[in-house]
Order: sequence, then C-alpha cells, then structure tokens
Amino acid sequence: MVEKIQPFCINLELRSDYLSDYQKRMLKRYGESPDGESISRDVLIPSDMPLHNLHYAIQKLFGWQNSHLRNFRLHSQLFDELTGGTVKGWSKLVGVLFQPPSEFDEDLFWDDDYESGSFKKWLKKKYTGPYVYEGNMEKLNVAQKDVQELLEHFSMMEVQESFEEYSKRSKKDGDKKVKVLKKSPLIDLTIEEMNSSIGIEGGIDNLMESLVVDKILAASDETIDSNDLFPVTKEIIYRYDFGDDWTVLITKYKDCKSFLEKNIVSEEELKESKEIVVKKHKPVCINKEGLSVFDDVGGLGGFADFLGAIYEGWLREQRADLRVWAKSLGWSAAKVSNDKMI
Repeated sequence: MVEKIQPFCINLELRSDYLSDYQKRMLKRYGESPDGESISRDVLIPSDMPLHNLHYAIQKLFGWQNSHLRNFRLHSQLFDELTGGTVKGWSKLVGVLFQPPSEFDEDLFWDDDYESGSFKKWLKKKYTGPYVYEGNMEKLNVAQKDVQELLEHFSMMEVQESFEEYSKRSKKDGDKKVKVLKKSPLIDLTIEEMNSSIGIEGGIDNLMESLVVDKILAASDETIDSNDLFPVTKEIIYRYDFGDDWTVLITKYKDCKSFLEKNIVSEEELKESKEIVVKKHKPVCINKEGLSVFDDVGGLGGFADFLGAIYEGWLREQRADLRVWAKSLGWSAAKVSNDKMI
C-alpha cells in the first residue's frame, strides 16, 4: 500500500560564521537579510522527498546552478556518538545512514544529466515527485560490499600520526618524516586514526541521499528515542561548493501555526500551498528572508561584498560589469513572490 503524501515544513538557513561587520551591514542594507547574518527559506515539502531531490530544491531556492559538489552531513558530535568514533561503528552504518566510500567517485551524480534548454525546467523535474532514487551504491548490499572491500584491502596497515601532531612535532624537533605509530587492521582503528592514515576522497560522514527527509529529521521540540535510529537528528547540514563553502542548516517545524500567528501567511494561502504539495507532488516556498545568491561569488561573505560593490562602489563601469557578470550566472535582484520561488 502506497502511503499518502503529507506536506510538512522545513527551514533552510544559509549562514556563515565568518562575516565581517561590513558584510553583515551590506546583507541587511541590500540583501534583505533581517539579521545581516543569514538568508532563509521556509518550505513545505512532500513527506516522501529524499535528500537527493531536496538538493535540487535548495539549488533553486537559493539561486545556484548545480555546478559544484555538495553533501549532507550530521554535526560532528552526533556522528561520533552514532559511530562510537570507531571504524567498526561507522562501517555498520554504511548503507544505512552513510554513503559507502566509493560512492563519491562512482554514482553519486547519477542523474546530473543537464545538457541544454531551460535549466529551471530541468531543476523542476528533479524536485517534483514521484521520487525514484536510481543510484546503485546506496543499496544496502552494494554499500556493505564496498566498505568490506575497503576493510579487506587494509587488513593490516600503518597508522600515522595526525597532520596536527606532525606539524607541531616537526616544528619542534625539525624531523620532517611522518611517524608511524603502530600497525593494525583498519577495522580496529578509531576514525581519527583512519583519517590520519588514508584519504577517502568524499569523506566518510556523508549522509545517503536516498534517505527520506521526514524519516531522518525530527522537529525541534520532538523527542529523539536513543533506542531507535530514526529520526536521527534535529538539524542536517547541507554544504555546497567546498571552495566557496556555502552552508545551509536544515530544521523541521512541528506544524505551521507560527506562520499563521505571525501573519506571514493566511489560512487560505497555507491551505492552497499544502494542496500543491500533495496534488502536484512538489515543494512550495511559504516564506523567504533575503535575496537569492549565485555561484562563484565567494560564499555568503563574497555575496555581501558583491552587494556593497554594486550599490556603493565608486566606479559606475565597475558596478555595471559586476551586474552583467552576476546576470550571466543567473542572478537577479528582482522581487519574486513566494509561490514563484520554486
């Protein structure tokens, strides 16, 4: 029996902890950010939406062009709690929560097939249901086989000192050779020991994108039962473009009452939005704070600098050139109604 689609609301907060006072001021003054520290979207999404399809919705909601790497992660403290900080603990959760080590360079991007035509229409197909995840590596048996091959390959390995330890020691004693601390099977190591000794390109803490958002994410006032794996967290971290390091924090609302109480939406608007989610099987933005951004501008701080330059820059020609460049990357400062955001 197919479960009935139910809409629920999530908050997407794009923020950075490294903004200068000037950058915060520009985001408030020209970026329509209430606090000068973040840009946010409140979105109703279908109850069966996986992280994979949420990625495409996030791209549209914030103005990106799906042109860089991304991942979904848990906070490091929760990751350590779930895995016990050990390779053995992590390996048991591969294919259940975490991507297998080879997925990053094999089939994570199985449906990134845009070639030409309207990019917005292409994106819309990606975040509109029905949702079917066709990546092969996230099947439990395939994922477990992949991690077992890694463990067997390193049935005995040299455990090296961490880069931090090496840096401190080499500066002190001048010895530039990396120390080998011990030899051990990979399965018996801590995650810290593994990370200091071998490199896995995509990392080991990426959440599987086939996971359904509603299944893994608890509302802020919801109790998480330590005896059950799901829901696993109250906040998911989405990272996009590891150079610009865009970071979006994803949280879940228990309901939509606060939007009605604050008069952000009317009851009729909320009802219509929920009907769209169910009938059209697609997310709907019900509230936004802050302009959309764009790729390759240097993260949230770079976007704030860009706003300062186009509105307060001294040279008219430079301001015009910056606008042309931003427009070529899909950016516009035009007002967009909530229902047209996605």
